[in-house]
Amino acid sequence: MGAVTSSGARLLSVSLLAAISVACGEGGGPGAPYGAAVALCFFDGSPADFTPRQIPESGRLSVFRPHFDRYLDVFGVLVVATPTTGAAKVAHAGTILAEWIDNDEDGLPDDAAAHAVLVAGGAFLVMPATEDEMEELHESLSFEELEEAGFHIGQDLYGDETFPAGPPHVMGPGRFDAALEEVLHLVSNGWVEAHPAALGYRPGSRLTDAMDLARGGRFRRVPRRYPEAAWYHYDDRTCDYECMAAEYLYWALTSHLGGQAFHGRAEEIAHEWECPTPELLAARDPAVVELLTDPTLAVPRVLPDGRYAPSSRDR
Repeated sequence: MGAVTSSGARLLSVSLLAAISVACGEGGGPGAPYGAAVALCFFDGSPADFTPRQIPESGRLSVFRPHFDRYLDVFGVLVVATPTTGAAKVAHAGTILAEWIDNDEDGLPDDAAAHAVLVAGGAFLVMPATEDEMEELHESLSFEELEEAGFHIGQDLYGDETFPAGPPHVMGPGRFDAALEEVLHLVSNGWVEAHPAALGYRPGSRLTDAMDLARGGRFRRVPRRYPEAAWYHYDDRTCDYECMAAEYLYWALTSHLGGQAFHGRAEEIAHEWECPTPELLAARDPAVVELLTDPTLAVPRVLPDGRYAPSSRDR
């Protein structure tokens, strides 16, 4: 698995395998059948408390050693962290992951097909402390060995951009918590594969048709200048069409859920995105709002807030 990077999405791999219903079940582990008994669990079947565990020295997970020393298993999706990444930040990333997968917090993945894609593809989130450490990992980590061990869908999140107490989890100024975005990029790989006609990143899906309207045209490459009426105008030329779609889904969904609507955020992101509030999004981009609220799709309805408590919240 060679590193596939894109600005914003920063995917380590976008390979997706056929959906297989596999998850942790009662007394389960990798390969236990998916069903009504599925719950948030670690590989050994014990309930998750988001406390990082030591990566074992043998077995499938050992492929992440020695670069990573701790892990979480959230609905069969891994979070792995380097020794320099704080435990609280790892736990926060795991919590956000649980909330994106089980948004209604009933203890089960909301979208069984999308979840199965992630589990079958060995989805994982890597957490180095900094971007510099991630660059060092690109030089020393064997992506081929990860693929051979079954880990095909990867995403990175840096510890120094993870803020459990920062926006959007508090409605005030401060550095944005990137866990909301990067974990969503990982989870959305499942949606793309399970629902390509609706949420696919290739031209012609409902998502990319809406994006083409938002960009003022179907641009396979970043145009020299976006049309004046465009409200989504990402200009990083390293980001291809599918990367643009991944970023558009992030902006649209988090804006729809209120994740961009806090003091100073509109000005901060205006160079790229002009619909930071639910009201602006509904007025300017009704096509994507119709998609995100389609009752036949299990798209998250509530913004993750860093607190995952199955069945305890009225949603």
